[in-house]
Amino acid sequence: MKMTDIVEAINESNSIALITHINPDGDAVGSLIALMHALDKMGKSVYGYCQDDIPRSLSFLEGVKRITKPINPIEGYDLAIALDCSDRERMGDCVSIMDKAMRSANIDHHISNTYYADINIVHGNASATGEIVYELVQFLEDTGDKNMAEALYTAIVTDTGGFSFSNTSARTHRVIASLIEWGAEVSKLSNRLFKNHSLEWTRLLGEAINTLKTYHGGRVSTLYVTREMLQRVGATEEHINGMIQYGKDIAGVDLAVFFKEVDPSTTKVSFRSDSLVDVSALAQRFGGGGHKRASGCTINQPLCKAKKDTMEAIDYYFKETMK
Repeated sequence: MKMTDIVEAINESNSIALITHINPDGDAVGSLIALMHALDKMGKSVYGYCQDDIPRSLSFLEGVKRITKPINPIEGYDLAIALDCSDRERMGDCVSIMDKAMRSANIDHHISNTYYADINIVHGNASATGEIVYELVQFLEDTGDKNMAEALYTAIVTDTGGFSFSNTSARTHRVIASLIEWGAEVSKLSNRLFKNHSLEWTRLLGEAINTLKTYHGGRVSTLYVTREMLQRVGATEEHINGMIQYGKDIAGVDLAVFFKEVDPSTTKVSFRSDSLVDVSALAQRFGGGGHKRASGCTINQPLCKAKKDTMEAIDYYFKETMK
């Protein structure tokens, strides 16, 4: 579908719900907030929803407190827009808001998107959903403002790993240049997002690093975090974000895997690669998805069993694909 389809739907709507995914990250929150500000300027009644708490590291964004949990949402919005959600399940408890809306839209950059809404704006070549929202703002506004700039900069810089991931393109940098012109302060945002770690995060990183193992001649690295480790250092799940990068940055590593123990019978797995391994194929083996270079899944098994099953899938992948 064309961008004009969602622009038309927005123009025809008064009450609009914006929804992002469970365990929200910078792209999810930044994209929602930026679009919220744009719709505010149009005089729309805008409401933001997320099933889970917003990370404290993103609390500086103007408008973040307007994102609430779907406890008592207004029923029957004219339009509900999902942001950065590759499928309905990623919305968690917020999916009922979309189901009850008059029309629905889906803005996303994941290649595994299931096109579940009435209007689907899915650009798999975009570095982040924030990059797509930037394009949408161009249709809705003559120019953006500082609040939108900071939200979109946050969305894009976090999903590209500070512009170091392979999803970073020439267009990405052109968008960032525009956001700087809108008022985004690069130094301030970089300090807020990448140089502002808590003591709990630092201690948890030490715990995770102690679990580091390598396989396949150093081409695969693994790290994990358990519930007991979180409790021992006084950390929360929010502090886990980004730790997989420490396994990926080891010289010679083609594939980094991070395991997070959710509870005694559930494990979340994240995959990252640079160029050789299609991690979306690995994630899909366990019902997950994402991008070729960054994907994830949830395995309904204890941590030890999930690690064993994942490594067997990786062994098979390397045997069949990485010859």
